[in-house]
Amino acid sequence: MKKLFFNIRPNSRERMWDTVKQATNCCNVVLPNVQQQSSITIHKKKKFSFVSKLKNLISNNSNLLNEQKIANDKDSDLLYLWGSFPKNTTKNFIIELDNPYSLTYYNKYSFNKNIEKIKARLRKAKGITYLSEASKNHTLELLGKEFESKSRVSYPFMNRNYKKNSRKTDVINFIFVGLNGRGKGADELLEAFIAIDNEKIRLTFISDLSDDKIIQYQKDTRITILPPQTREKLLNEIYPKMDVMVFPSFYESFGVVLLEALSYGMGIITVNTYATPEIVKSNYNGKLLHHPIIKPSKLNDISIINCVDFRNKEFYKRYLENNEFYYSLYSELKQSIEEAEKKYKSWQKNSVILFDEKFSPEVWIDNFSGIIEK
Repeated sequence: MKKLFFNIRPNSRERMWDTVKQATNCCNVVLPNVQQQSSITIHKKKKFSFVSKLKNLISNNSNLLNEQKIANDKDSDLLYLWGSFPKNTTKNFIIELDNPYSLTYYNKYSFNKNIEKIKARLRKAKGITYLSEASKNHTLELLGKEFESKSRVSYPFMNRNYKKNSRKTDVINFIFVGLNGRGKGADELLEAFIAIDNEKIRLTFISDLSDDKIIQYQKDTRITILPPQTREKLLNEIYPKMDVMVFPSFYESFGVVLLEALSYGMGIITVNTYATPEIVKSNYNGKLLHHPIIKPSKLNDISIINCVDFRNKEFYKRYLENNEFYYSLYSELKQSIEEAEKKYKSWQKNSVILFDEKFSPEVWIDNFSGIIEK
């Protein structure tokens, strides 16, 4: 088997660490000397770290390509990087993109200014993988068809978690999980839920809500509000009891939380942003809600809600800072939750089918093996 060096970092996202762990099934893994940090620890460090704020300032104002130094890769045959080009090495590499702008620290201006340099560097890559079909089509729209032959989608690895389920049958359990609730449609969701008169529905709401909002919404005894939880607790204790994930995020390139929900065979109610329609098929395993702000555009001849043309902070400042309540989203959420009361079991069944066909561990391993052996 090939020796594949992953340029992983301690604060790399959990989906990246999952890739590293599962890649041992199809290659010999070589790693730098680092240890994984939890997502909650990373979030706290980013929130209070001066270094993190400085990095954000640099990336906001720089015209730099995203490059990473490679260390301890001497025994490897091939390099695998996330959104960055390798430095100080001449080895073949594969680069994974969650969206094309990761190549310039998610700065669209820098991407457009450096587009010819980006093309030249990507021509040297052995392969380009994408977190989604949306990311692939977006990149090909910007860079051209010449990169199509070396392009391949590699969804995040996910276990077949529906085998852990321990659901109750006397109530319907909805769940929301997400930091920055304003950008995730939390206000519209909470208002929609309390407007529904049904004692057999419950909402577990996991986020970093203000104390005032916790007091306001916990008056409805059907709602349980929790602070951010560890991934281990979510996967092993909370998700197995849930029936429907509600995640009406305004801004999402690939919602791993949605893939997690799919792996538990939940029905899913969410907004049709970027790659989300690859996980949720409306009226099959859930409901896709219309984005209340952005209209679809054609990327590589595919209709996509291209939220990532905005940076996250830019989007928030432009649309969400004024705390406007999006009634159209609220209305669709209310209608979809009421529809879920009747259809959630068929949605669950279809989520299991979709997961097994498209995202199962066997599908992932077969696909990833093809990427590194190509």
